Amino acid sequence: MKEVAPGVLVESSYAPYNLVLIETEKGGIAVDLPPSPMYAMNWLEQARKAVGHVRYAVLTSATRERQFATAVCDVPIIAAEATLRVMEAYDEERPRREFLEDITVHYEEEVAVFDDLRPQKPALAFNERFTFYAGDRVLQFEVVAGAALGSLWVLVEDQNLLVAGDTVVAGAVPVMAETPDSKAWLNTMTSLARWQTVSSIIPGRGEQSIPSGEIEPQREFMRVMRRAARTLARRRADGLSLSQTAQELGQTFFNRHGQAAVKQIRASLEHLVAEVQAADGAGEGTTEED
Repeated sequence: MKEVAPGVLVESSYAPYNLVLIETEKGGIAVDLPPSPMYAMNWLEQARKAVGHVRYAVLTSATRERQFATAVCDVPIIAAEATLRVMEAYDEERPRREFLEDITVHYEEEVAVFDDLRPQKPALAFNERFTFYAGDRVLQFEVVAGAALGSLWVLVEDQNLLVAGDTVVAGAVPVMAETPDSKAWLNTMTSLARWQTVSSIIPGRGEQSIPSGEIEPQREFMRVMRRAARTLARRRADGLSLSQTAQELGQTFFNRHGQAAVKQIRASLEHLVAEVQAADGAGEGTTEED
């Protein structure tokens, strides 16, 4: 783990995520868990060795991968209310069984080690923002329009540091294939660019810490992606056009990441084209800066 600010540690060995551990007098706050059950257990043990007691784990979104780790999480979870609503479905036998089957597909050998995996619902959920007082630290939790349903971020007040989850990435492709509203996400980024109380950011993926002024490349990429999706939607583009556009954008923005980036961009374009088509069908316009 690397200490990027006093009492704020980042672990990046569980690719592609940046996992964060915030030290407080009341115990550690682990922000995000790796989806692999074994890695999730290892991360929590690593966090305990670093700070002793881990008081809470935080899910920064409701993606299936973020949820996987809850099956082995033995500390209370903080998440957005939208994440809780998704996970309440696991009270029913069939959704819970499908969840565990999904984990098994992705991590068959690891799952075989565990006797009983059960998805754990958040113990504390919120739908706007709240302030968490932990002795020497004040943490501001806020639900935001971001990369996925249930996106949230955490401001460490004494360090003017934002733990952003996948809402912000640096040196990595923004994951736009699950965003509920890419326009709202772009507007979140625009608001963040004007936020004077944040001096540094821990992105959800890529670089471990960046100055707040270095989010412009992501904003530009997102604007270009939305424009490309509108063009493709108007032309009723086929799969070949999607692939060609993804290849061009990958070479322009993420050339050193190769075909892995192109694959991510194509999936995101497909999602964004569907979003544009749905908005056009509903008669909605596009009025933001892009």
